[in-house]
Amino acid sequence: MVYERINKGLDIIRGKCENDEYRANITKFTRNRKLTQKDFVWYLTMQKGRTTSMELDSYLKEKNGDYEIGITKQAFSKQRQYLKPEIFMDLYKEYLQMFYQDSPEEVKRYKGYMILAVDGSMFEIPNTKELIEEYKYVGKSRKKIKDRLTARARVSAIYDVENGFMINALIKDCGKSEKKLCYENIDNAEEIVDLKNSIIIFDRGYPSMGLVLYLEAKGAKYICRLKSPSYEREKRGMKTNDEWVEIKLDKDKKRSIKNEELLKKAEEIKTLKARMSRIELDTGEIEYLLSNVGKEIIAEEEMKEAYYKRWQVEIGYDILKNKLHVENFTGRTKVTIEQDFYAQIYTYNLLQDIKNDANIKLQEENKEKELKYEYKPNINILAGYLKNILIAIMFTKRDEEKERLYRLIVERAKKNLVAIKPNRKFERREYIGRRNKYRTNLRPNM
Repeated sequence: MVYERINKGLDIIRGKCENDEYRANITKFTRNRKLTQKDFVWYLTMQKGRTTSMELDSYLKEKNGDYEIGITKQAFSKQRQYLKPEIFMDLYKEYLQMFYQDSPEEVKRYKGYMILAVDGSMFEIPNTKELIEEYKYVGKSRKKIKDRLTARARVSAIYDVENGFMINALIKDCGKSEKKLCYENIDNAEEIVDLKNSIIIFDRGYPSMGLVLYLEAKGAKYICRLKSPSYEREKRGMKTNDEWVEIKLDKDKKRSIKNEELLKKAEEIKTLKARMSRIELDTGEIEYLLSNVGKEIIAEEEMKEAYYKRWQVEIGYDILKNKLHVENFTGRTKVTIEQDFYAQIYTYNLLQDIKNDANIKLQEENKEKELKYEYKPNINILAGYLKNILIAIMFTKRDEEKERLYRLIVERAKKNLVAIKPNRKFERREYIGRRNKYRTNLRPNM
């Protein structure tokens, strides 16, 4: 099924590239050029992290079988400004719809539910005056020390913990509120997955009565880690470590409700029943979780483990930043930042789909073996190999050859493995206060 999805995805690219709505200027991409609109989409999706000149030479060699047909970096940079980033957003959305809606039997679940996690991260972008204006900055006050401003973008995503997909991702200016982006993520995710059969997990920066009522209205289940101090009256009233509590929707609680319909609902019901769980962290600290998940679904002793599934989103961000090198942007404008980012989200989901396919085959082969650990494909090796083969698949017309190339990817994934070690911890590293890892468009010659 994965091969069929990838093949169909390439057909979708061909179709969308004939659609005028993705052109910023209707007159662009209409003449026969060395690079068509379709070429720009394929090229931006399958970059390998080299300089633009090397990437273009390599791409044109794959396409035409000849290095003599070239295009300058300047001409390429100018033409790509006319390609709307929305094409990549729609591509990864339609790819995921093929998985969740057309192949529901492939979807892995926990306790019968999809587990989704919402989280944000700061991403490096080229530290230019234009991008500081577009995406804002971190560092010292602009009025005091201009040379210490550092351009950053805020990324917010909703992530499928069990299947490893980025259901929806947004790149916005770093002044945007994570809480507001969270609503946009969930609304967009609703076009792809069934929220009524999902449990969405949030860290302590997100919970508010506005969010809780919003999720209740959508029929979604949630688990939220609470800030300290908050909900102190309900915490003090608990007689056990896990029980349902009545939350009084007083003036303070209603302050976070911006939606008029939800505010009216809060005024009508006056109280909200929710489950509160007291858990002890490995450090000995006590934390509280707020949820609407019944004990028949997740028992008291399972609640801590269920919440910690949220940390898988950190692995997703790690793959984007350190395996796909999404922060190694190839341009200095808002359009190019969004093109690179959303193109890599599409590639990320392809990568996860292939990895999952290889992992299923691997587990079947190892079923009879007595191994100390379970093993999974090494995402580092797969990420680099994937793009080489996918470019070849793009330009191959024979179905038999396409399938052979796909099998090569899966076999490579099965041969390069890492052990799945239980109870591993992942520490979040914060990069806000340091210089950028990458210099704009000066990529290593890989």
